[in-house]
Amino acid sequence: MSADEPDRIEAILRVAARIATTTPSGRVLLARIAAQLDPDWVPEAMRARVSGHLETALDATAEPLRRETVEAILQQAWGAPASDELDELDPEPVAVTPTAQVHRATLAGAPVAIKVLRPGLSAAVRRDLVLLEGALAPLAAVLPQLDGLALVHEARERILDEFDLEHEATVQRRFARALRRHPVLSVPAPVSRLAGEQVLVSEWVDGTPISRMPAGPERELAAVRLAGFVLGGAREGVMHAGADLDDALLTPAGKLAVLDFGSACAVPAAGAELAQQAVDAFVRRSGDALGTALDGLGLLPPACGPAALALLETALGELGGEAPTRLDLDALAGVGRRIASEPAGSLELLAAARLPAEHLWPLRAVGQLGAALARLGVTAAWPELVARSLRDGWAAVS
Repeated sequence: MSADEPDRIEAILRVAARIATTTPSGRVLLARIAAQLDPDWVPEAMRARVSGHLETALDATAEPLRRETVEAILQQAWGAPASDELDELDPEPVAVTPTAQVHRATLAGAPVAIKVLRPGLSAAVRRDLVLLEGALAPLAAVLPQLDGLALVHEARERILDEFDLEHEATVQRRFARALRRHPVLSVPAPVSRLAGEQVLVSEWVDGTPISRMPAGPERELAAVRLAGFVLGGAREGVMHAGADLDDALLTPAGKLAVLDFGSACAVPAAGAELAQQAVDAFVRRSGDALGTALDGLGLLPPACGPAALALLETALGELGGEAPTRLDLDALAGVGRRIASEPAGSLELLAAARLPAEHLWPLRAVGQLGAALARLGVTAAWPELVARSLRDGWAAVS
């Protein structure tokens, strides 16, 4: 990296930050982060400024849609008034998010959930992504080993998927079919004939979100099952990339029901197999085997395996051991401190690292899952749980 490239990177990121704080889709992104982020995770020197941006974004995206707007969206999607399809539509939303809101309704005598996308948001996101893509494209010249253009294009496609509820219905149906006989995991089936770009209708699920469960063994088990659901999806060929404690419900029957499939990604069988080999190599503390697996994934040259193993052992500390360990805010902060204490090793690996675009959303899935679990403070033998999930898929969840 040349002497002026850090300044170029900083300038590029400043432009990206300005887009994030001033555009409709940027505010949606910040509002989503605000809903998941513990304020203590933000460095104290940045906390006031960051919190201000997040609170502004939340306020700007929290206004519920009026009933007339919801009915107009449904009529446009279905080509007829909502009353022609529905027995009843509850005018009060049960959930309001930065991108959509959900209403309870009755269809053919059965309760359903109707999700409607905020009008105009999809078009705004498309425009904003063009701006962001142009702002980040110069990163390809600064960090050529990361193939910045491919990463930006991949992110753009996955983000656009999140603003197409018909696509979400297709993904959700895949999960629902795969899990329909699972003993402890479930996904509500969508009503395909009523799905559209701005509307998604699904079976109604009664249950208690993990976020509202009292601390104790029942919540701990539900959280571990959520981890198995997300991680095990890699072996099944598709991962839920937006784990949210509000959208994972413990049902009266004792199952974990997972909702909201806007963020998901395909995982090739070869990728899941190599990821399992990488975790197994870490568990065995084999630097050479880890290097081989990481090379197969396209992340690091094989010679970097021993250095990667050493850094992982240091960074993870007790989280990387055999004993059950609590994953919480302090544990995550400890990982960051230990990485910072090894600047030479970290920079050496970063200089050699690559990130194929197909790994971007699976890594997002793991990162968002880790953040969600840390908010609760969940205890597990983490390497063993990850290895079992990658090896056995959803069959490992019990």
